[in-house]
Amino acid sequence: MNQGWLTFAHWRAARREPGLRLLLLAMLVAVAALTSVAFFADRVERALVLQGAALMAADLVVEQGEPIPGEWLQQADSLGLQRARVATFPSVVSGADLPVLVHVKAVEPPYPLRGHLQVETPEGDRDGAPATGSAWLEGRLVDRLNARIGDSGVQLGELPLKAAGLLRDEPDRGGNLFGLSPRLMINYADLERTGLLGPASRVKFRLLLSGERPALDQMREWLTQRLPTGAELEDLENARPELRTALERARRFLSLAALCASLLAGVAILLATRRYVDRALDSAAVLRTLGMSGKAVLRWHFGQLLAVVIVATLGGSLVGLLGQQALVAVVGDWFGEALPAPGWRPVLVGLLFGLSLAIGFAMPTLLRVGRVPPLRVLRREIDAPSLATWLVWLLAAAVFVGLMIWQVQDLKLATGMALALLAAIALMMGAGWLMLRLLAPLRRAGGTATLGLAALARYPQLTLLQLAGFGLGITLLLMLAVVRVDIVDTWQGNLPTQAPNHFLINIQPEERAAVQAMLDERAIPNSGLHATTRARLMAISGRPVNPDNYDDIRSKRLATREYSLGFSSDMQKDNRLRAGQWWSGAAAVQPGFSVEVGVADNLGIKVGDTLTFDVAGQQVEAAVKSLRTVAWDSFNVNFFVVGTPSMAEQLPVAYLSSIYLDETTEHFTRDLVERFPAVSALDIRPIMSQVRDIMDRGALAVEMVFVFTLVAAALVTLAATQVSKDERAREVAVMRTLGASRRRLLSAVLAEFGLLGFIGGLLAAVLASVSGYLIAVELFDLPGRVSAATWWLGIGGGTLVVAFVGWLATRRLLGVPPLQVLNSE
Repeated sequence: MNQGWLTFAHWRAARREPGLRLLLLAMLVAVAALTSVAFFADRVERALVLQGAALMAADLVVEQGEPIPGEWLQQADSLGLQRARVATFPSVVSGADLPVLVHVKAVEPPYPLRGHLQVETPEGDRDGAPATGSAWLEGRLVDRLNARIGDSGVQLGELPLKAAGLLRDEPDRGGNLFGLSPRLMINYADLERTGLLGPASRVKFRLLLSGERPALDQMREWLTQRLPTGAELEDLENARPELRTALERARRFLSLAALCASLLAGVAILLATRRYVDRALDSAAVLRTLGMSGKAVLRWHFGQLLAVVIVATLGGSLVGLLGQQALVAVVGDWFGEALPAPGWRPVLVGLLFGLSLAIGFAMPTLLRVGRVPPLRVLRREIDAPSLATWLVWLLAAAVFVGLMIWQVQDLKLATGMALALLAAIALMMGAGWLMLRLLAPLRRAGGTATLGLAALARYPQLTLLQLAGFGLGITLLLMLAVVRVDIVDTWQGNLPTQAPNHFLINIQPEERAAVQAMLDERAIPNSGLHATTRARLMAISGRPVNPDNYDDIRSKRLATREYSLGFSSDMQKDNRLRAGQWWSGAAAVQPGFSVEVGVADNLGIKVGDTLTFDVAGQQVEAAVKSLRTVAWDSFNVNFFVVGTPSMAEQLPVAYLSSIYLDETTEHFTRDLVERFPAVSALDIRPIMSQVRDIMDRGALAVEMVFVFTLVAAALVTLAATQVSKDERAREVAVMRTLGASRRRLLSAVLAEFGLLGFIGGLLAAVLASVSGYLIAVELFDLPGRVSAATWWLGIGGGTLVVAFVGWLATRRLLGVPPLQVLNSE
C-alpha cells in the first residue's frame, strides 16, 4: 500500500468508506451553502456600497474654500484614480423675466464618477456634464425664468448660456441639503468665464475621486497630511449620518445571514465527522492486525480525510459559485445596476473552513488511531489512549472563530455570535444531561412509547450530540426565519410612510410662535421647533481639541468640523440612552450636554467630561451628562450634541423643524416663505428615497441568502440523524429478530425523535428570542422585541420536523434484512 500522505488510492478508498461518504456529502453541501452565502453577500454588499457612493457621486470627496491644487490632481493621476472637479456657489441668473437666485454647480467631466445624472434634452436623455456654453436647468428654474429648453438667453454673470437640458436628478444632490435655490449646472471649463469668482465669492470647491480601494486608501492618507484648515474629507464612513446608518445596518444584516450559514455548516460537519471517527478506530484496529505500523495507519487515515476535504471544499465552492450566479440571474436586477463580479475570498474562506473543521474535529481521533491496539477487533470497548485531545479541539474552535471574524469583517458581531454559540452548546448539553437522568429508569422498559425514550438513555453521548445538532440548527434557523423579520420590520419602521420629508431652517426667535401657529392651524405634522446654533469644539476637560492627536480619519474630521448644537428639555423619541442620565426638572436648568455615542467614541468623550465650545466668539462650557444613540435614518430633527434648554437663553440661536407634506399640503412651504422670507424650506425627499431604497434592498438581500441557510439547516438535520445510524441499525435488527412489529418500531422512533425535537425546539425558542433581542438592541440600535411566532415555530415545528426526519431515516432501515446487519458486525 502506498505510504504517502495523499495519493489517488486514498480517494478511491474514501469513496468506499460509508463514514467518509457521509462526511463528503456533509462538507460538499455545507461548503456550497457557506460559499453561496459568502459569494452572494459579498457581491450584494459591494453593490450597496456602490449605491451609497452614488449619493456622493464618488468614493472619496475633498471640499474646501480654495481651488483644488494641481499637486492633488497629479497625485490622483499617479495612483490611477478617476477624478472630477466641482464648484458650487450662489448667484443670480437673468432670462426673459426678473433675475432669479440660483445655486450654480460647475462640474468637470467625467462627472459623476458614481451614480447617474438624469437630464432631459430635445435629443433624448443625457448623463454627464453639459457642454461648454450650455447649462442644465432644474425644473423650477425653467418655470421662474419662463425659459424653454433649447433656447439661448440665460445670463450667468458675464457668460451667456443655452438652456440645453432639464435637470431631473443628480446623484450627490442629497449630500448638500442646504442647496436651497434651484440648481443651474454648467461645465467646469466655463467657471472663469462667468466673472463671478471674486475675492468675496462664496465658492466651495470639491474634488471627486473614485477607484480601487488600495489606491483610495493611499490618496486618503496622502490628503490627510496636507488638508488645510477648514477643508473636509468625506467618504461613506463620514458622509451623511443617515446614509452611513442605512449602509451599516445593511452590512450587518448580510453578515448575520452569512454567519448563521457558517455556524450551521460547522454543526453539520461536526456531526458528520463524529460518525467517521468512530468507524476510523475499528478500521485502524483491522489494519494493525494486518501488520501496518501505527505511523502508517495515521498517514493512511489522514490521507483519506485530506482527500475528502479537498474534493468537498473545491466542489462545494464551485456549486456555491454556480448557485449564487443562478440567484443573481433571477434577482440581480432588483439591485439596480449589475452586481459586481464575484471575488475569490469566499473560495478561500470555504477551503479554510472545511479544512479547519474536518481536520480539527477529526484530529483528536486521528492522533489516536496509530495507537489503537489490534485487540479492539475483538473487544470494541478497548480504546486508544488520548493524545492532547482537548488541545486540538480548542485549536479547531479558535480557527473556526477566527474564520468567522475574517468572513463577516465585524469583530463585535462574530465575537458575540461565538460566545452565544458556546452558551447555546452549554445549555443544550445541560438540558440533555438532565433529560438523560430522568430517562435512566426507562432503559429496560418494554412499552412502545417508553421503548423509544429508553433508546435515548442507552446511547447518552449520541443523544447529547443529536440534541445539540437539532437545537443549534433550529436556533439559527429561527433567528433568521422569524427574528430577522422583526428586526427588518422595525428597521424599515424607522422610516414610516409619513416620515418628515421637509426641513424648515433659520426660523428667528421672534418668528417662532407665529410659525408654530401656522403649522398648527394647517394641521401640518411636525417635530416641534428646536433651538440650534453653530459652534466649534475647542476643548475636552481642558485638553485642546487638536486633529493631530487622533489617528482615525473620522476622528480628525470631527475634531475640526463645526457642530449644530441643539437645545431641548426632552430627548427625541428615536434616541436611546447608552450612559448617564437625561436631564429633567431642576437638572434642565443647569448647563449640561448629551453627546451621540459615535462622536463620543471617536473623540474619547465620557460622561463627566467637560466640553468647551466656541459660539460666535463666546466660550460655552458644560459637563457631559449622557451619551445616546441616534436613529439618523428616521429623518427627525437630531443633533450630535444637545444642550440643556437654559443654555440657549444666552446664545444667538435660530430654530428648525421637520415636517411632513403630501400632495394636498405641498403649497405650505411657498406660503410660509412668502410670509417669513428668512425661513428656508428644504425638500429632502430625494435622499429619503435613496436611503429607503438601500433599506429595501438590504432587507431583500437577507431574504435571498436565507434560501441558502435553509439548505445548511436541512443538512444539519440529516447529519444529526446519521450520527446514530450504525447503533440504530443494530438495535432495529435485534428487535426485529426478537419479534418487534414494524408499527411498534416506528412508534418508538416517533417518541424518541419527537422528544428530541420538543426539547431542542424549546431551547431554540429561548435562545433565538434572547439572541434576537440582543442583536436588535446591541448591533442595530433598534428596540428589541420577542415574537410569539418564535415559540410556536420552535416548539411545534421542531417537534414535527425532527420526528418526521427520524421516522424517514428509520423507515429505510426496516427494509434491511436483520441478518445482513448482524453479520456486518
